[in-house]
Amino acid sequence: MEEQNNKSRIDIARSIARKLLADVGIKNPPVLIRDIINYIKKEKDLSVYSWAFSDDIDGIQIIENKKASIGYNQTQHPHRQRFTVAHEIGHLLLGHTGKNFILDLNSKKPEEIEANQFAAELLMPSPFLKADIKKSKDPKTLARRYWVSEEAMWWRLMDLKLINSL
Repeated sequence: MEEQNNKSRIDIARSIARKLLADVGIKNPPVLIRDIINYIKKEKDLSVYSWAFSDDIDGIQIIENKKASIGYNQTQHPHRQRFTVAHEIGHLLLGHTGKNFILDLNSKKPEEIEANQFAAELLMPSPFLKADIKKSKDPKTLARRYWVSEEAMWWRLMDLKLINSL
């Protein structure tokens, strides 16, 4: 039963990401995070900052007095920064705002899994990838098109079961 509940929550996270893409009017990769942030700012008090975190912190979300702040590690690769901000936006839009969150890609906590799935769907939307995989079967080329790391693209293709298409 817990596995079904987790799948349902992942489906919800992906659905919210796809709705956000549609609301912003994004129809092709790459997804520009600044466009996402600007859209969210129309309804929520959101600030995003680069920060000199230590190497073991990629990002953080803080909610205080209904104001959301996202910090990302300015020393990380830009692809990592994009995923971190998308992940933290996921926490915000999924209602994971009762406490502060620090990005942990290896966490098994439902909130972290959901935020990771939200970020993956936001940056590498499944409908876009399913169309693009027909044109290019090279993960390196796809990663460049979506402005993500090759590793992130491989994980996404495996998660969507598109890897067999390669």
